[in-house]
Amino acid sequence: MKYIKYFDTIEEYESWMSIEENAEEVYRTEEKICVDGIILSHTNEPFVEEVNSNDL
Repeated sequence: MKYIKYFDTIEEYESWMSIEENAEEVYRTEEKICVDGIILSHTNEPFVEEVNSNDL
């Protein structure tokens, strides 16, 4: 299940994510996190940049 967890500051987020169990849960569930109005999406999927052949 993907849901949003809210943090008021980046320091709160970093402190919470520094706990290994919390970080593992976020990546396992692909949970979204809101930090001071910015939504962060965590995923286990590797980053793949799509290139449009018309842009080349």
